[in-house]
Amino acid sequence: MMLSPVKCTAKRSKSEPVIHSLPEGIMHDIISRLTLKDAVRASLVSTNWRRLWTCHSNLCFDSPTILNREYGTISRSSSRRGRRRRRFIRRVDAILESHSGTGLRRFGITFALDARHTEHLDRWLKFALDSRASEIAVNLFPVFYKGFVRSYEWEDAYTLPSHMFSSQGASYIESLELVFASLKLSRDFYGPLKLRVLDLQSVHMSEGDLELLLSKCSSLECLRLGRCYPVLNLKVQKPLCRLRNLSVRGCQLQVMEFSAPNLAKFEYSGQAIPITLGESMKPTEATVTLLGYDDTLEHVFTELPKTLSHVETLSVNTCINTEVVGFSNCLMKFTHLIKLEVTVSILGDSRIRNGILRLVSLLEVAPLLQRLELNMLPHVSVGFSNEPEAYWHFRPCAHSHLEQFEVSGFIGLRSQLEVVLCILDNAVALRRMSVEPRVTAHDRVFGHLAEFELDIRRGRECALDFFSPKDYPGVQIEIF
Repeated sequence: MMLSPVKCTAKRSKSEPVIHSLPEGIMHDIISRLTLKDAVRASLVSTNWRRLWTCHSNLCFDSPTILNREYGTISRSSSRRGRRRRRFIRRVDAILESHSGTGLRRFGITFALDARHTEHLDRWLKFALDSRASEIAVNLFPVFYKGFVRSYEWEDAYTLPSHMFSSQGASYIESLELVFASLKLSRDFYGPLKLRVLDLQSVHMSEGDLELLLSKCSSLECLRLGRCYPVLNLKVQKPLCRLRNLSVRGCQLQVMEFSAPNLAKFEYSGQAIPITLGESMKPTEATVTLLGYDDTLEHVFTELPKTLSHVETLSVNTCINTEVVGFSNCLMKFTHLIKLEVTVSILGDSRIRNGILRLVSLLEVAPLLQRLELNMLPHVSVGFSNEPEAYWHFRPCAHSHLEQFEVSGFIGLRSQLEVVLCILDNAVALRRMSVEPRVTAHDRVFGHLAEFELDIRRGRECALDFFSPKDYPGVQIEIF
């Protein structure tokens, strides 16, 4: 039965007091769980809700929230982008003018702004600091989709106020995230800061300022640095005793020295450089990606164990040159390594077996290894080769802990076959082995390429011929 407008109004009037009569603490809790957009909508319900939203604890401004526009719809037209920036600025100003500044916990800006908008950005950050926000996130160059990427010059970047870390409000910041900005510390910066999380991505700052900033962050638990420039030497003399997670990616470093005795997780992506993390450092998990086209397998086997001797789970991306023979330095050991994932790009003539055969040294450098995942990415499609070649001979080494061995990118190269057979023959505790001709590591990033179909068929045929379950009755062998 349809209700008349009068009756509907009466019903609403009876229900409203129930909402409005809630204790203020509960209403505050409800508002704090809403997004900024929903909190503003709730303020239209009544004057009570309107008063409460002005104490909203989460002020995160981005294009979907302020302009009702997803990032993917950003126009290529500079005039349209300019109008949207002005509209974004006006609306943020209006919201901050209405907000009381009380109870603010997280403050965020995610929008393509730069040095031309310094006045507005300075004012917004001052509001966050004066409001004692504990989390501040400033992303001034969000991802543009549909193939459009704006050219970027550092001189266009917004520079955070030099006095930011010297203000009283800075002592309340526990988490700071910066993307595409310039950071310079003032001469009167004295610290200390209560930062627990510091995330700097594409931030322009001197290595001296970065080292000074980190030296004042004794409470730091998580540090993420990505493409920070022009930092070349990252040396932090003061121990970061509470640091648990460290990620350094694409910073073009030449040297990295940290003292982090309680580090649990380490991530590095860049050139093969000397890394020192302190003698007492015991991370249990690490990811290392060595960029470039030089053979870096020796660095993995001779240098990384010095830094990550206590790691239990390790993922490594490296390159192999097929013409490199053996190792020039003594191999070191990962004395606690249990799980290892190695992704290798094979450079050079894949018919030459020297470089690839060095992979069998995995058994020697990780004596306690229980699970090994080996992903091989040959850059040249040549198929299986029976040509006799001079190669580096592997000294047999029985391994008594390896139980699971997974191989991908097996396309039937003679060197690949010898590596897999050598590990299969020497891993006396092996229970399961899987062979995948497809390059799964490549597929995860780029998708499957049809041009590898012939290699995949050859690899599968080779695996079926040489890895017969009858020859290894104690091993469950799967060939995909």
